[in-house]
Amino acid sequence: MGETITIRQFRPEDKKAVRQVCLDTSSFPLEKKEMKDFILLMYNDYYTEVEPDCCFVAEDEDGTILGYLLCAKDFKEYLKIFKGLYLPEIKKLGLQYYIMAMTEILTHQAFSRKYPAHLHIDLTAACRRKGVGTRLMNALKAHLKENGVNSLMLSCGASNTAAIKFYEKNGFDSICLTPGGKIMACKF
Repeated sequence: MGETITIRQFRPEDKKAVRQVCLDTSSFPLEKKEMKDFILLMYNDYYTEVEPDCCFVAEDEDGTILGYLLCAKDFKEYLKIFKGLYLPEIKKLGLQYYIMAMTEILTHQAFSRKYPAHLHIDLTAACRRKGVGTRLMNALKAHLKENGVNSLMLSCGASNTAAIKFYEKNGFDSICLTPGGKIMACKF
């Protein structure tokens, strides 16, 4: 692995690597195929397939994808497409997956008027604590500003203290506690 990490916009040929990083960094138990499918449908595929312009990757000099930041810039638009294309696929995986998806969707929907964009970010261990996450966040914020969006939200596990500190360092505040997590948001 090279030492130089470049932040760039997602390209279609990155999809397989980004999906793998999504699975490799998941905090969910991935023994079941259904859980893997759920993770990819819920946290990856919509963004790279529908809004690739709002997706950024961290790539080393050897071309290895080490992390990403995926975003939907308008929750209302995201919800319409997600409910039509991705939620039916999640529902086929089983009721528990559908309930998990709907719980997260409804929680985000409650804050979507004030914070229309939402994101998912994952970094492999190889690029953590090197400023890569902040660089990804800055690239996204600049892109959103250019597109007239000035606020952003995400959900985070309550026990993920390193992530919470990272988000706070990048201007996010906790706006809601959820069972086992937090909704965090920022304006920029």
